[in-house]
Amino acid sequence: MAPIKTKAKNLDMTQGEPARLLVLFAIPMLIGGIFQLMYNMTDTLVVGRFASVGALAAIGATGSTTSLIMMLGQGLTNAVSVVISQAEGAGRQDRMKSCVAHAVYLVLAGSLVLGLASFFGARPFLTLLGTPENIIDDAVSYVQITGGLSIALTAYNGVAAVLRAIGDSKTPLYFLILCSLLNVVLDLVFVIAFHGGVPGVAIATVISQAVSVVLCVFYMVRRYPRLRPDAASFRFDGKIIREYLTIGLPMCFQSGVLCVGMSVITAVINSFGSDIVAAYTIGGKVEQLATLSFSNLAFSFSVYAGQNYGARLYRRIGEGLKKGLLIIVGLTILSSAVMLLFARPLAQIFLEEDVAAVLDGAVAMIRTEACFFWALGIIWAVNSTLRGMGLVRIALVSSIVELVCKIGISVTLSQVIGSAGIWIAAPSGWVLGLIPSLIYLLRWFKHAPADGELPAGKAPAAP
Repeated sequence: MAPIKTKAKNLDMTQGEPARLLVLFAIPMLIGGIFQLMYNMTDTLVVGRFASVGALAAIGATGSTTSLIMMLGQGLTNAVSVVISQAEGAGRQDRMKSCVAHAVYLVLAGSLVLGLASFFGARPFLTLLGTPENIIDDAVSYVQITGGLSIALTAYNGVAAVLRAIGDSKTPLYFLILCSLLNVVLDLVFVIAFHGGVPGVAIATVISQAVSVVLCVFYMVRRYPRLRPDAASFRFDGKIIREYLTIGLPMCFQSGVLCVGMSVITAVINSFGSDIVAAYTIGGKVEQLATLSFSNLAFSFSVYAGQNYGARLYRRIGEGLKKGLLIIVGLTILSSAVMLLFARPLAQIFLEEDVAAVLDGAVAMIRTEACFFWALGIIWAVNSTLRGMGLVRIALVSSIVELVCKIGISVTLSQVIGSAGIWIAAPSGWVLGLIPSLIYLLRWFKHAPADGELPAGKAPAAP
């Protein structure tokens, strides 16, 4: 086995055993995912136990809206990761500072648009989704605060994307841990001490994100001089922005497409009343816990594929994908077994009162989706690989297939078998959405150029 080379003590994904590299890179992301989950779940847990079921449902009703805001921002920052990881793999250090400087422009512009849309569009959008009247005011406040100040989260994701692109998955972890612990403390302070309710946890979330991004940026510019932009780096270069947008906009559109499906499902869920909304909220949080074991390994394929694509090591991408998928499928089987056995006690963590309708609905959702975690793990890994190679359009096709399936099944089956029809929609989308991506990727590898050659239609990058 070749030794793992490092660049400033970061993993070089173009050298060494692919499976080992993917696992080593994913471990800090997994730990970070645990703290990210704690960060995300704290709002739900605190209001569920120290406020009311109505407050819990209010946060749950914002799920599709806040996910849309977050995923649109991530679409832009994922483009930063792809461009910089390819430059890293190609040894293009000369471009690093300019790419980082233009990532600042991208984050500022994207955050401004998302912030304005969140603040002024929260109530109309939540009304359109049929959010119950008894929870809509809290839901609007949560979206206006967390979305209106989304620059904190988008900036953190941008810095983390840059660091992960060069093989450093540990630094974002350290600051995420700090941010998560701070969020727990602030949530408890704002809800218990200040009786802030839903707006209180929203404010706590934004403060935690802002502290995290300030510290993370400070560390990056001190630790990595090659990433530190100088005055010349901020000279506007339309080519770099176009490169970001060429990759980022399809990702944003893909996120938007997925969130449209989530919004339709949310509207269907809202029609069943606040108990089913709360059940969906709890089920979603437990699902996040269950998928931690394989999600970060799947997402690490983006950086792995990006660096090797930049180095023109196409066979190595396929080798890593095969070995990584075997690990992912094994982890999904384990996660499914745990969720099938312990769905009820996990769901009960989020409830102070034993509300039968809420608990039964959450358990049904968890167990239904657990049976299809294998499809979720595979589609995440395959689409991450495609994005790392810059092949974002086929991932968009996959998302559209997933969307159509989710909408059709959630709307149709919910009329026939009730809320159980909603729980079936997401797994069906995972299975059918995987088909186009997997077929395309297999065909790409079958006709891939020889290692060291440029893909068809690609010109050498300008210096």
